Amino acid sequence: MLIREERMRRIAQWINQEDSLSIDELSRRLEVSSMTIWRDLKKLEKMGYIQRVRGGAIKSGLPDGYEPFFESKERIYNEQKKKIAQYAAEHLIAKDEIIILEGGTTVGHMISYLSQPNLTILTNGLSALVRIAHHVPRFNVICCGGMLREKSHTFVGPQAEAFFANFHAHKFFLGATGLNLEDGLTDPNPLEIQIKRAMHKCAEQTIVLLDSSKFGVRSLTQIIPFDEIDALVTDAEAPRSILDGLAAIGIQIHVVEELKRDQSEKKDVQFSERI
Repeated sequence: MLIREERMRRIAQWINQEDSLSIDELSRRLEVSSMTIWRDLKKLEKMGYIQRVRGGAIKSGLPDGYEPFFESKERIYNEQKKKIAQYAAEHLIAKDEIIILEGGTTVGHMISYLSQPNLTILTNGLSALVRIAHHVPRFNVICCGGMLREKSHTFVGPQAEAFFANFHAHKFFLGATGLNLEDGLTDPNPLEIQIKRAMHKCAEQTIVLLDSSKFGVRSLTQIIPFDEIDALVTDAEAPRSILDGLAAIGIQIHVVEELKRDQSEKKDVQFSERI
């Protein structure tokens, strides 16, 4: 087993090379407990080498508008993202619906849990498209063109935006970088924001999937105002004060308490219904 100084050196090196890492991943790599990793991260943050976030750590000194690479985002809060995606896929979609899945990591996990017959899926996500390919022809799948962004694995730009203007969808499933009551639902990249707005405009309902690490975070620019969001799905660690504020303005809140491996056993708390 490594001495603490060498373990911390490796942690700092990995995080600064890979932009972000989860506690679970660091625990697996170093074969130590999550509590040991948590203590190491706390010490490294105090020394200025990294910045702690819920579920892991990111490079030190990153600005509010920082956007990590797709692979880095998949490592942080991954279990919560899967639970949120599973709930949305199993409870918020009906057969024969046309749905839009934006290319983020949380929304992308929905594909593994979709079982409704005769779905039509529109997406701008390259990684989402690869996952959906295994389900063709069970699903009807349509992907936009446009410019492929390296960081997000998504297609963006005027061509992608024009594509979605030609369609009508029942539901749009949307992720974001941050959410707070003052700044709204925000993202760091203008191209991503524009394509998400184009998707939102052609859908009857917009449903936000957001793990609790995103609450209280401020990014560059608002995606859409709160009064255009129909529902939010999150995990049980999301701040109740923010959820209460969103419920008060008419957003339907779904808090996923627990999703066991046996999919017949689920718990969900809903404390707001949109009127």
